[in-house]
Amino acid sequence: MGVPVGGETGDGEGGPPRPLGSDSLPETFLRPTLKADSGPLIPKGTPVILRCKGHPGATWYYLMMGETQSQGAVGAGMEANFLIPSMTKDTAGSYHCLYKTQSGISEPSEPLELVMTGFYDKPSLLVLSIQKVVEGQRVILSCHSEQLFDRFTFYEEKGVNTSRLQKVLFGTNITSASMTTTKEGTYRCYSFHSRYPYLWSASSDPVEVRVSASPSPPDATPQDYTVSNLICLSLAGLVLIILGVLLVEAWYSWRALLA
Repeated sequence: MGVPVGGETGDGEGGPPRPLGSDSLPETFLRPTLKADSGPLIPKGTPVILRCKGHPGATWYYLMMGETQSQGAVGAGMEANFLIPSMTKDTAGSYHCLYKTQSGISEPSEPLELVMTGFYDKPSLLVLSIQKVVEGQRVILSCHSEQLFDRFTFYEEKGVNTSRLQKVLFGTNITSASMTTTKEGTYRCYSFHSRYPYLWSASSDPVEVRVSASPSPPDATPQDYTVSNLICLSLAGLVLIILGVLLVEAWYSWRALLA
């Protein structure tokens, strides 16, 4: 299964850890954490280092795959590292770690789900609308495979990390699934079978979605204001001329009546 980094295979202290009992004091222990250096999605055949952080007084660390001990390592203070030389269908799965001190054994860490990618051919990820969209507009992403699957999942890349956006579940096998997003970013998708949740397809090629700011009405320029003022003044002058003509006609009409 692999060897501890800087340690040795096996317990070295009389076998796998016993269940929590009278010699375990979880309430006084720091709960360990387990992380993979390269994240939980591991390409087929790639090595991966798992890091278990625990307690400065730890004398032994245990790496468990399911309920079975996978590796043991002599404690090196707060952390022990475990190497999986090659990610295969047998090393993909759910892991957790524990540590032992002179007082007892800690509670297990939260599970770390290690997924092997590349078990199936990669799907295609398509954008079903224009790639450059206005802020707030929905974009539809469609993941398509030539094979039948009942699970598809979408990821957004964030630097060296990936963030799962949505796992699309289906009761029957299909060849594609879709999701919507309003955020710009770089997206990928994977496909897999629910019976083998740790064996995924290779990643689709990345698709970049760009979002532009909503267009704002153009600002009026000083020239626009000048033209507008000239028009207003011209209209006012024309009104005054018309009023003057009417007054003159009225005066002549009044004089004619008096004569």
